[in-house]
Amino acid sequence: MLKKISYLSVLVFAILLTSILSAEQGFAEMGGQVFYRYGIANLKDDRGGEVFTDTLNYLKEGSNNGTRGWNVSAGLDLPLLKDIGPGTLLGEIMVDYASFSKKKVTQATSTLLQLDGTTVVHSTNEVAVSELAVVVAPKYRIDLYDGKLRPWIIPAGLVFLVNSPPSNDTTYLDIGYQFGAGIEYRILEPLSIGLDYRYTIASGEPNMKATYSTIALYMGINF
Repeated sequence: MLKKISYLSVLVFAILLTSILSAEQGFAEMGGQVFYRYGIANLKDDRGGEVFTDTLNYLKEGSNNGTRGWNVSAGLDLPLLKDIGPGTLLGEIMVDYASFSKKKVTQATSTLLQLDGTTVVHSTNEVAVSELAVVVAPKYRIDLYDGKLRPWIIPAGLVFLVNSPPSNDTTYLDIGYQFGAGIEYRILEPLSIGLDYRYTIASGEPNMKATYSTIALYMGINF
């Protein structure tokens, strides 16, 4: 099934790239972009020793304490104001998924502890520590060298966070803010490639460890 999905993804990408190349000659930019990111993610505080990540590591079968993983995102930049100084003010909407740790540990939801002095019945499975972020942010982009080189900055954006698994207090929702910066190069009029860094700071709901950063490469489809 995964192979079929991978083949389909490659086919869709090939069709998309062919369409972009064929449309380049009649391209007229409005200032917006659809982009797709992939990179590395780093959780500020590890979540090992929690109830739902590894059952407090009660049976000493491993701690789900990884902090370095990967992330994938998709977003939309909408032009708000043009010719603001040397650049353009954009409104960004982005959805980001980050996976930090995935270890085989004692699983809380399928573990039954029978403490009668001799017996402990439990289940050991892979448990993933991940986070989903929805970002709404202003982005200021500058066009240099006839728009070929485009650095940008996000001063502060509002972030809605979903943590998985929940915290010890069964809290899984949080809010925060994100700032970031990046630079992209237009290899074709409708197509850009870029690199960015983003830091997401969670507000800190009880026992929530949701602050994380990402460094990612991205492809942007300009419109």
